[in-house]
Amino acid sequence: MVLGAAALLGLEAVGDSVTIDEFAHLPAGLYYLRTGRFDVYNLSPPLLREIAALPLLAAHPEGDVAAFGGTAVSPHWALGYAFMERNAARYHRLFVLGRLPMAALSLVLVLAVARCGTQLLGPTAGLAAATLAAFSPTVLAHGHLVGTDVGCALAMLLASWAALLALRAPSIRRTAVLGLALGAAVLTKFSALALYPALAILALAASLGKPAARWRPWAVVAGAAVASLLVINAGYLGEGSGQPLAAYALRDPTLARLAAGPLGRLPLPLPADFVRGYDTQHVEASGLYPVYFHGTWSTHGWWWYFPAALGLKETLPLLGLAAAGLLLLVTRRVRLEPLVAALLVIPPLVFASLLILLTDIDLGVRYLLPVIPFLCLMAAVPFARGALSPRGRRIAGALVALHAAVSLAATPAHLAYTNGLVGPPDDAWRWLVDSNLDWGQELRRLHAYLAARGLPTIRLAYFGRVAPEVYGIPYELPRGPLAPGLYVVSASFLAGRPYFLYDHGQVYEAPPDAFAAFRRLTPTAVIGHSLFVYDLRR
Repeated sequence: MVLGAAALLGLEAVGDSVTIDEFAHLPAGLYYLRTGRFDVYNLSPPLLREIAALPLLAAHPEGDVAAFGGTAVSPHWALGYAFMERNAARYHRLFVLGRLPMAALSLVLVLAVARCGTQLLGPTAGLAAATLAAFSPTVLAHGHLVGTDVGCALAMLLASWAALLALRAPSIRRTAVLGLALGAAVLTKFSALALYPALAILALAASLGKPAARWRPWAVVAGAAVASLLVINAGYLGEGSGQPLAAYALRDPTLARLAAGPLGRLPLPLPADFVRGYDTQHVEASGLYPVYFHGTWSTHGWWWYFPAALGLKETLPLLGLAAAGLLLLVTRRVRLEPLVAALLVIPPLVFASLLILLTDIDLGVRYLLPVIPFLCLMAAVPFARGALSPRGRRIAGALVALHAAVSLAATPAHLAYTNGLVGPPDDAWRWLVDSNLDWGQELRRLHAYLAARGLPTIRLAYFGRVAPEVYGIPYELPRGPLAPGLYVVSASFLAGRPYFLYDHGQVYEAPPDAFAAFRRLTPTAVIGHSLFVYDLRR
């Protein structure tokens, strides 16, 4: 199981070209390690980018990354282009190095799900949960990329597990471990701040079960929160910590109002770039991006987007088992310790609810990735002792095997995976685009396709940041009316997404529906369900 997941992660880490966010994530991580500053790409905390960039220190990439810091607006895209231009000859190899630590974290996530499931539900359930996590298309899709999503999922699971152990049997050591795990989780992604209200609810559940010592769970959470602040400050080397909110130039209206009030004058025990980054991220999460679902574009998204996207992007066997597990808990066919049942439900529910309420960036199911480990644990509940009849357990086991088989069949295109509710995989763009399907990951396979057929220069409109010439693709940018030629168009552009196009050193902004004419044409071939080839030479 773990070896199988490792093989799939390694295959796609080598096979996928550099995706949009990776383009800036890895150079930014190198910037942090080389300069000790965090003012570039502070839209999320630095920990996972630093981990990804560690192998690059031995590879000695070209370029002075330090030249890109110290500006009001983090120039992470400019840093990404400079890194690409200076390291074009070994660009992909450097990113494969950066992807290896991310793949390792994904495997640790599988092992953590196995151990947690075994302890909470029994050994058979632990094995089932781990198999579901190891072959989750969402985990495999993002677990081999330089990013923040799988690392955040691992950190949130470990912090929630640490909370269970500390609330069950409070002690100073367990409180300290929880504080460490909580702080590390927040250093992966701002959305991990959802752990604080989730822990408060878990503490409430624990205190209700112990009337003689109701204060102890709250003492655990309070102590862990204080310890987590120390960890967060350490992650930023304490830079600028202690400044009041009033000292910052804040753009988010809520933070600006707080800064203008009495609380705005109090010292804030958080690093400066943590505060600035949270402010910038929250502004960007509020209606600035065009988002898409089933043929409709919006700048404000939909409250149901993430549940709907998860329902299309995860395998039907996993979703069915998770629904069965929840039903078994609700009907009390499986009786778990109340705190264990709360652990399976509260952290993912609070996380998903806050994500839906606080962000309009409905760009991908990857934002919901921290829910996946809990979904796998819930899907393992039918394997708990006494949950099902022998026949029911055989059916549940067959669903786990089917889940793995479906995921294996999607190789090497897990990023573009959609389940049978969508219809044919090449029609997935009619439902979802961007990081759900088309994130610039197919340039290497496009080069192989062109080379195998000896095809001439193409007219390329691909959704990504990397210069196609880095991958040896001869191309020109399609502009104006369609003329005879060989065209390749990304699924996101096919759906009408406005974005940037790289044109031999220049960046051109494609307006909405710039490539709508191709929706009326039948593609000659489709590469990875996301690059559509049109032969108009005849």
